[in-house]
Amino acid sequence: MLAIAALAIKKTVTLFALVGPVSMIPIFLSATEGLDLAARLRFARTIGVSVTVALLVAAFLGLPLLSFLGVSLGAMQVGGGIIVLLLAIAMVLGKETSFKGSPANGGPPERREASIVPLAVPLLAGPAAFSYVMGNSVWDSRLDLVHVVLPIFLVGLSCWLSFRIACRAGREIRQATLNVVERVSGFILSAMAIEMMATGLRQLFPLLGGT
Repeated sequence: MLAIAALAIKKTVTLFALVGPVSMIPIFLSATEGLDLAARLRFARTIGVSVTVALLVAAFLGLPLLSFLGVSLGAMQVGGGIIVLLLAIAMVLGKETSFKGSPANGGPPERREASIVPLAVPLLAGPAAFSYVMGNSVWDSRLDLVHVVLPIFLVGLSCWLSFRIACRAGREIRQATLNVVERVSGFILSAMAIEMMATGLRQLFPLLGGT
């Protein structure tokens, strides 16, 4: 049980870093500019639910899709690890928004509508997060579902809470603080990406695992 709890915590931390709700706060504030507080709070809840549903679909339908396409889990883990590593490097360099395909500094030239696209998908629940949950959703018993499902719900909850707090804090949140959080998260995420690729390589090439 302790091993499952430790694995759930590890997956939650990794998935939280991949989704990166804190780094998306400036984009959220820009997307909801002009809305009243009640509408912002509703949108924050909608984003949290959307991210949770998208990741759950990837977790439970991703592997059957890979099997249908003839792609191994090891290959998915290596490919996902590369994407995660690129995202981590972009976070350390302060280029995460460019990597995710959103305008730098969260400030688009035109007016944004409060829509779950592209904020929920693919900016939050994007390729890196999808790759991770698909590559780490193997379960053999009902107890294993704890470390598969719980991290997804916790990260969805963290998205809702992050944006809910942002709704009330508004301009009091300093960009410098967000930058520090983003760079520290990127550094930790890079180590997790290497581990993810190493796990995939051992599955693709069993000899790498030693005797």
